[in-house]
Amino acid sequence: MQKSLLVASAFALSLAACSQEKPAETTTATTTAPAATETPAAPAASNVGVERAETTNPTPPATPALATQPGPKGTQVALTKARVIGDILTVELQASLPATADGNYETVRADIDQVSYIDDATSRKYNVLKDQSGLYMALPLDYSKKSVAADARKSGPGIMSFKFPAPPATSTTISLSLPGMGSFDGITIQR
Repeated sequence: MQKSLLVASAFALSLAACSQEKPAETTTATTTAPAATETPAAPAASNVGVERAETTNPTPPATPALATQPGPKGTQVALTKARVIGDILTVELQASLPATADGNYETVRADIDQVSYIDDATSRKYNVLKDQSGLYMALPLDYSKKSVAADARKSGPGIMSFKFPAPPATSTTISLSLPGMGSFDGITIQR
């Protein structure tokens, strides 16, 4: 008990010592070098300690939509990314709730086995990739691990992403199909 009281007292004293202003210390140095080569001393700070500036977290700018579709339960679903990196095409969507909606949020769900895209150049259909353990490469997975579930809120969008095999380099557009959200046709792929 005495040990912890001693530690607490020492901590309080060190905090009090840090928070008090200290007068600027002056030192006299004797040097043999001429006075012209001496560097001037830095001005003494008026406040000693940590200086904090109040900042607010700015709202990140909205990602421009490549295409928008009406979603389930009055939501809007915007396709914001269709980008190929390596051999993987990543598609990102944002589900938002209009300010005029009755509730504060709506959950937007999609069965992943029904999500696909068609390469517009070859008419070939691609499904969502699975990882080594057999889980779909999509976020946010719900409890079943077979659907995505994103909360569209008045305060901000719910984000969903899917990873697919990339189309050939000669393909420039795709058409994405999502259950309950329709089709996003002729989407330009970023490479």
